[in-house]
Amino acid sequence: MRKQSAIDFASILGLLIGPACLIVGQLLEGGKLSTLLQTSAALIVIGASTGACMLSFSPTFLFAAARDLRKVVAETSPDPFDLIDRIVNYSNVLHKDGPVALQSWISKEPYPMLSLALNLLVSNISPQSMMGILERKFHENTRLNNAGAEVFEAAGGYLPTFGIMGAVLGLIHTMTMLNEPQKLGEGIATAFVATLYGVGTANLLAYPIGKKIRARAHTEKELDKIVITAINGIQSGQRGIALRQALTGGSSAAGGNAAASNQTQAAAPASGADKQPVRIARKGAA
Repeated sequence: MRKQSAIDFASILGLLIGPACLIVGQLLEGGKLSTLLQTSAALIVIGASTGACMLSFSPTFLFAAARDLRKVVAETSPDPFDLIDRIVNYSNVLHKDGPVALQSWISKEPYPMLSLALNLLVSNISPQSMMGILERKFHENTRLNNAGAEVFEAAGGYLPTFGIMGAVLGLIHTMTMLNEPQKLGEGIATAFVATLYGVGTANLLAYPIGKKIRARAHTEKELDKIVITAINGIQSGQRGIALRQALTGGSSAAGGNAAASNQTQAAAPASGADKQPVRIARKGAA
């Protein structure tokens, strides 16, 4: 079983529409596209902001930011009700056929947190040790899933600042041409391109990308809560309909991909990982 990725067309359109509107606005005002293409301004703004991020964050966070770019244009997390369907099926296999039979299913499970939990479930370790391992994994996942967002949000703060610095450098260069008044206007206009680059990339790319990564991270956090709650329920003897109702708050939407409710609530992990209730909804629901 392989994890399916759903293309996020809204994100793709957003990446295209924002810059396109700026370009069209420039052309409608009678400006030239070439005036917005300044290599030196891009080098100052993008290069300096990249260096500041590299100084601010560890390689782990920087790699997470690069890795999470795919989350902007694709949803890789499973539907929560599909995840619950699989969990219920695994609980039935464990009850009817035993741990050995369940092991053949674990290698096919695409969601890492659930795969880890199932491996622990069929191992001969105490419930307390199992929940401790899952709690630590839960917190580690939460930290790493938000790492990329922190990098892009920091970049959103650096970019406008270096844009202003680029504009100042451009004005300094322009002031050296006071003996050539005909070039002053062009020089000042060129200087302000750096400010445009800084403000534009921060608000069209860095901040929106960071927000989207945080949204994906929140989804995965809720899925991890479902897994921990499910394993705790299986350990206490729940299976089948009882387990499904514990994970969906009594909703029947999970069974066989039936019609989804707007939002259903599941019990939070019994451990200290996060005591907030798990709220799940089908993707695309209001």
